[in-house]
Amino acid sequence: MAPTITNSPKPRSMSPTITNSPKPRRMSSAISIRSRSATRSITPISEDETMSRRIQRFKSTLPTIREEKECDDRTTRKTISHRRKHTSSRHVACGICKKDHRLVTCATYSAYNINKKYEAVIKYNYCVNCLARSHKTGGCTSKNRCSVCHGKHHSSLHGHPRLYPTNDANVVEKHPLAIETRLPSLLAKQTLVPTLKIRLRCDGEWHKVRAILNPTLKITNIAAELVKHLKLPITYLNTYRICSIQISSNNDTKFSLECNAVITHKLPKKPYERDLSDDVQMRFEHLVLADPQFHSNREITLEIGADVYPQIIRNGLFKPDNGTVVAQNTAFGWTLTGTI
Repeated sequence: MAPTITNSPKPRSMSPTITNSPKPRRMSSAISIRSRSATRSITPISEDETMSRRIQRFKSTLPTIREEKECDDRTTRKTISHRRKHTSSRHVACGICKKDHRLVTCATYSAYNINKKYEAVIKYNYCVNCLARSHKTGGCTSKNRCSVCHGKHHSSLHGHPRLYPTNDANVVEKHPLAIETRLPSLLAKQTLVPTLKIRLRCDGEWHKVRAILNPTLKITNIAAELVKHLKLPITYLNTYRICSIQISSNNDTKFSLECNAVITHKLPKKPYERDLSDDVQMRFEHLVLADPQFHSNREITLEIGADVYPQIIRNGLFKPDNGTVVAQNTAFGWTLTGTI
């Protein structure tokens, strides 16, 4: 028998595996140039040459550094001045409502009357002149003044009596009773004015004062010195200080009258330069005079105006022998008026 031939698989050859690796790239000419320049830059140089280059480089940068420094200094100065300005313009909280605004812009303050405004300024330590809280009124350097009278106080406080004590005292010479002293000697005759002695009630007690009738005055005036001496109660009304008084007659104790009087520094005032002659008194001996010393130069502390005048005038007018002196009857007695 012939032998059986079988086709057996051929053994695989163990050839090595070949992989396709990337081909190396060629360096560009630019990279080669840079590498050559870098190689040249690191070549050693002498120390003297290195120092000279540094000095030249430093000198070349000096103008730029100076410009930047000047610019920084200007910016710093502007910033500091702005901060100072901003700090100085800041306001302390309002003393009345505790909000961050000036007192003059406070709605509560604006609604106050003149008396409450002044009290608030004093209570919360504001400057009367500029309404600032950083200093006192005596140390105020502001040149601003009242827009109404140009006085050293804020315009919102104009009219308060306590801001004008010296001004009232200075206008005493403008009082009508002082006109006689400025008249020429030929015209300055001895003229009687209607004076009277009355009683003024204070704390249940009666005090004798000398008064004058002046129907040209709108409201009765009382001397500030008298109010202070008797410690009479004071009421503030707008720009006025008012004092409520009760007056009575020395001759008729049943007569009494209550009225309001404006406190003024124009009184007391003497009605004459000197005591006048009392010769005219003989013509009126039968009358009860309101002021037995009508010719005296004693001071007057009360001036009765037109508000009270109609209530004290009584029927009766006496003019003896068609003379220049006339007697007028009042609730306080007879007053004498005219030239002697």
